Amino acid sequence: MEEYFKRELDQAEYGGMKYTHSASGTRVTLQVGRVGYAIGKKGRTIKKLSNDVKKILKTDNVQIEVEQLEDPELNPSVMATRLATALERGRHFRRTAYGTIRRMMAKGAKGVEIIVSGKVTSQRARTEKFRDGFVAKTGDPKRKFVRIGRAVAKIKRGILGVTVLVMVPEASLPDQVHIVAEPTHTSKDIPSEGSDEDWFIDEEEQPMESTGEIDTDILGEELPPEATEAIEEEEDLILE
Repeated sequence: MEEYFKRELDQAEYGGMKYTHSASGTRVTLQVGRVGYAIGKKGRTIKKLSNDVKKILKTDNVQIEVEQLEDPELNPSVMATRLATALERGRHFRRTAYGTIRRMMAKGAKGVEIIVSGKVTSQRARTEKFRDGFVAKTGDPKRKFVRIGRAVAKIKRGILGVTVLVMVPEASLPDQVHIVAEPTHTSKDIPSEGSDEDWFIDEEEQPMESTGEIDTDILGEELPPEATEAIEEEEDLILE
């Protein structure tokens, strides 16, 4: 069924399916980038898919639904199909591959790797790899967080194979360690910028600002005129 949907919904940017089987019937939810192509004019495409699936599963109680992909740029099958379509239209493989990687990384992917194999520029087949970020290749992180999509591009020189590997944004690697310091009696909580909490500083730590004028109310009363004149004379002598 997966191969059938991928072949029939190539123009609809097929990204996968959800298969649910119960006693009441079988429900198949198709995830596509272009819902209109999957439904077809007056529902012809979806009716054809429904009849073919009934023949494949050998049951009449089958319900097919179409669902729009939330982030097609993070679906490797969709991006592999787009890249293969661009190669069939004559786009340069290196420029198209790097453009695909930039769009996927801009959506939050932890890493992307694209493999293009076949007669890329000459009659001799070779493999070209393009990557950015980090993509796990072995172990549990690859099984949990790496998605793989494949597509085929038919050009004049032959057939090109396109493989896209993407590390999902929510990937959590085992070697990522977050160290949290334990609070001590000398620790001081400093509110972050934009918080509503007030930050107070002791008056003893505040530097005194000089206004250049004589404070006449230091002791709670004004200085006599002769004292003020004496202070001004001393300041003039110091400046001289």
